[in-house]
Amino acid sequence: MRRATTGRTTLPALNAVSPTSPPTSQTPGAASATRTTIGGRSAASLVVVMVALVALLFTAMSASVAGATAEPETEEEPAVDPAQEALDNQLREGAAVYTQVCASCHQAGGAGIEGQFPPLRDNPNVDDADYVADVIVNGRQGEIVVAGVTYDGVMPSFSTLGDDEIEAVIVYIQNDFTAPAAAIAAFEESGPVAGTELPELANLTTALAFLVAIGAIGLVLAPRLTSANSRLATPWLDAWLKTAVIVAGVVFLTVVVPDWALKTSAVGELSRFGQDVVGSGLWALGLGIMLGGLWYAHRENRI
Repeated sequence: MRRATTGRTTLPALNAVSPTSPPTSQTPGAASATRTTIGGRSAASLVVVMVALVALLFTAMSASVAGATAEPETEEEPAVDPAQEALDNQLREGAAVYTQVCASCHQAGGAGIEGQFPPLRDNPNVDDADYVADVIVNGRQGEIVVAGVTYDGVMPSFSTLGDDEIEAVIVYIQNDFTAPAAAIAAFEESGPVAGTELPELANLTTALAFLVAIGAIGLVLAPRLTSANSRLATPWLDAWLKTAVIVAGVVFLTVVVPDWALKTSAVGELSRFGQDVVGSGLWALGLGIMLGGLWYAHRENRI
């Protein structure tokens, strides 16, 4: 009698991998590629920021050099007549001599003192320069009639005066006691002094460079500042950037804005209490805006 043969069933190995099952872990090559992509983005962002900052610095330095080498724009002084200038100087000298030597007796403007010292203004004798010079050098004693008034006194000699001083005081008296004001070196706006003010084109270039640099930096960093990150795995660069923005915002809204408002003319006209209310109100408003923004950013996992 033959035995019945039973068939054997071959079971699949326990460690066999199904061709349709997903991989349980990422291959080393894929992980390396992912890290390279993330690192490449960070490096590109930093490169753009550095290029913008270098361009800004270069433009500012170029503008400063342009301002330092700019020649001041001076206005041409009007031509001065040498003869008139000499006469003006002589009249000024004559006025000084008259004030020091003659005015104590003959008074300012040659008015004199009636009955004691004859006037020199409207006195026909002063039209004779030689007569006046002789009286100054040698003095005079005796009666003299001026404008119907008799004077009998003694005028001392002033022989110590130089010829130029005597001539100058005579010219001053004959010029009706008028002299031009003392020459004062007038301050003229002659344009920017080298190294102290930038030309207009340099100012515009610098402002444009600032705007371009700020725009480039903002364009690159905006995704980092607004992206949602895990609080346990936030990149250090993102953390520092967001911290800097928060600090800058607090300072701007609670310090800069209230200080600017208090310096305006409208607020300056208010009473002390009114100024305190405006300053405190703006400070509280700025603080409230910052706290509200922080609350929203925290809720959306932005910080």
